[in-house]
Amino acid sequence: MIRIVPLDEFDPKLLSALAGSLYAAFGVGAEVLPQLGVPDSLPRPYNPTDLVAALPPVDSFPDDRILFLTSRELQPRALPSGSAPTYGLSHYDGRFCLLSIASLGEIKADNIRRLTRFAMQEIGHAYGLHHCLDPRCAMYAHWTKSFPTGDAIFCTFCREKSEQRIRQVKA
Repeated sequence: MIRIVPLDEFDPKLLSALAGSLYAAFGVGAEVLPQLGVPDSLPRPYNPTDLVAALPPVDSFPDDRILFLTSRELQPRALPSGSAPTYGLSHYDGRFCLLSIASLGEIKADNIRRLTRFAMQEIGHAYGLHHCLDPRCAMYAHWTKSFPTGDAIFCTFCREKSEQRIRQVKA
């Protein structure tokens, strides 16, 4: 099960459309949980690791993946060549992932594709998927120019790999 936990106020139609898209992408249930508050004590822009650590626990089963969704800006990542925007956080084979829509532009229920593509990548990482070389795939590197304009789909390899990982988690 994929549990979507909004950290800010979102249009319920948008959250419902995202849940439906994630259900179609991963073939497991997706539901929207009630909104959680973000502690005021955290400095802004938010460090993604600190933000996830400061959130209250979410009622879920051990094989669930939790997607925290926020509209707040996240700290840019420091790279040897400078800094890069941070869209989210996910640990390979982890339970929790975070996605910020702050730099994705205006997202509405009728243009959910961009949000779904970014969410698929974060959840894919949580299921143990790595970046893909196919630019049409949602697991393709998100820092490329073409990523935000692509479709919310997996390539054949990533789809099979995600289905295999989901079966392993359920076993």
